[in-house]
Amino acid sequence: MDTVSNTYPALAFPASELSAFAVTIDCFIISLKNGTVISFTPDDLGEFYHWLIIHNIRDIHKKETKKETPSVTNSSNGWKGLFKKLK
Repeated sequence: MDTVSNTYPALAFPASELSAFAVTIDCFIISLKNGTVISFTPDDLGEFYHWLIIHNIRDIHKKETKKETPSVTNSSNGWKGLFKKLK
């Protein structure tokens, strides 16, 4: 593992191009900063995971997401607003 040059063996992208990742059984699903999603199966899962964490690549399973408030509770009509006819 080469943490100095920002690269991992057999991975075609440097850490600076990676945005986030998820792990499935033996494969990493990686989102690139340009919006592309790739899959990568490293020889050593633990070492690659550690490399991602060292380079501050976000593990989507570790971060809590912000809960969205339903738009109905934000309206002044509440649930009754759902039953108004559209004009």
